[in-house]
Amino acid sequence: MKRLTLLLSTILLFAGLVNAQEKSLPKFSGLMFGDYFYNANTNNGANKDLNGFQFRRIYITTDYAIAENFTSRFRLEADQSLNSQTAGNKIGVMVKDAWLKWGNIFEGSDLIFGLSPTPAFDVSEGAWGHRYLEKTIMDLNGIVSSRDIGIDLKGKFDQGGMVKYWLKIGNNSSNAPEADKYKRFYGLLEFDPSANLLITVYGDYASAAKKHDAVTGAYDDNGAFVGALFVNYRQKGSFSIGAEGFIKSQQNNYAANGTTALASQSGNGISVWAYANLTDNIQVVARYDGLDPNTANSNPASISDVKGLILAGVQFNPVKNVAVTPNIEITHYQAAPVAGGASQDVVPRITFNWEF
Repeated sequence: MKRLTLLLSTILLFAGLVNAQEKSLPKFSGLMFGDYFYNANTNNGANKDLNGFQFRRIYITTDYAIAENFTSRFRLEADQSLNSQTAGNKIGVMVKDAWLKWGNIFEGSDLIFGLSPTPAFDVSEGAWGHRYLEKTIMDLNGIVSSRDIGIDLKGKFDQGGMVKYWLKIGNNSSNAPEADKYKRFYGLLEFDPSANLLITVYGDYASAAKKHDAVTGAYDDNGAFVGALFVNYRQKGSFSIGAEGFIKSQQNNYAANGTTALASQSGNGISVWAYANLTDNIQVVARYDGLDPNTANSNPASISDVKGLILAGVQFNPVKNVAVTPNIEITHYQAAPVAGGASQDVVPRITFNWEF
């Protein structure tokens, strides 16, 4: 009996040690997506008929639980953008996330320090759920960066999480090191009144150095404000509909010509999308974006900068976490074509997306 008790105790002790070790091990995950694309038509004639295979995102992520209330993430990203390419024009790697979270620093709230997501469209991108096809409207058009180095406080006002908040102070330098004294201040409120409805209200202010007015000789404020509203209604496993709109205004950022004083510059955009599950493995998705980045000036070079985006596709999931999606992206430009191009880009693609 003593031997049996000793044996059972040893087994339980060993199982406890193994379980403790497993909890302390880092968790690795990954995400990749890319396409075969064909430029059937282009606003820039030099790019017409360009086609090929490309990776648009590669993520390798490490998550680690340091202690009960402290977790950390380190994520590397590779893609074919100029930001990631090596000096030899190869697919390069950059740091996407590097942050420490102090969970429940006070009841219902977490503190995050480091390179981490901004509040601008993190929630709406999750609801959109098709980042592998296209970025959300503010991300796609560079209105707000997806990442910033800074400090965040995020949490919920009520026990059930019906109202959440997210505050952030960042360098406003994206993934790059800080190069000036000016900062960006972000804020988001998220409302979840029911399991089917999601609403977010977002705003940020980016401080900047004063700008010299060549006409008045004064140095004027040049800060920028962005505000956005997102609404999503979904039936889990069936369909989802979303709409996101934003406005942007920058103080004293534009002079129509050399004889007028600086004036504020503003822009806006709206994105509407929907997807529906036809079967367990087939989904249809569609989206429309309208963008006018300069609405409050008469600069001949910028009044023709309105763009419209149409995206449609059919997603097939042969297995869980793998999607193959024939899709087409059409971008219409108000700007005049160049190099014998057309008024729009027409790009059919077959996009592959997988996670592990």
